[in-house]
Amino acid sequence: MAAVTALNQVCNMALGLVGQRQTIDSLDEATAEAEACSTFYDSTRRELLQSFSWRFATKRVVLGLSTETRTGWSYVYVAPADMLLEAPCRIWDGEREPGSGARVPFGLELNDAGAGHLILTDMQDAEFIYTVDLVTVALWPPLFVKAVAAQLAVYLAATLPVKPQLIPMLEKRAFLALTTAMASDGNAVQRDALADSEIIRERD
Repeated sequence: MAAVTALNQVCNMALGLVGQRQTIDSLDEATAEAEACSTFYDSTRRELLQSFSWRFATKRVVLGLSTETRTGWSYVYVAPADMLLEAPCRIWDGEREPGSGARVPFGLELNDAGAGHLILTDMQDAEFIYTVDLVTVALWPPLFVKAVAAQLAVYLAATLPVKPQLIPMLEKRAFLALTTAMASDGNAVQRDALADSEIIRERD
């Protein structure tokens, strides 16, 4: 199968899964298929990106200070504009493996204007690791593409004229595609070797 690099290709994969022969070139087309895909595509992409700490969608930045203040926190930073809310994120704690060090406490709030978000913490010069709202399909791994298409198919099945008995099969396929993509995502890194326990060190 050729590489999937555009959102209409993801939509066409989903349409194929629900048995629709009609494909689309754009979400702006005046067809039932394009309208259904336009309704569910963005929310499906965000749903799956939020579901896991995907390495391909992880980014880190040194946060910029805000002029605003918040009681109870030493530093108030401006949240990255491309940050996907409710997705995995953390402040760099000096450890490469998430959770292996002491987690740095932080909070997330709206700014005073209600037009953006703030990150509150006691860490100076905080470096933030977060999940990007990654819209560029060409940067998605193939298994994540399949997972998005499979989940999108579930939502399309509730809108387009398909056999009702197809929906349970689509739901199972979407779950399998997502768990497979999650398992594969771990292959994108070489983890540090585990340190020997104290008992093993005493034997040597």
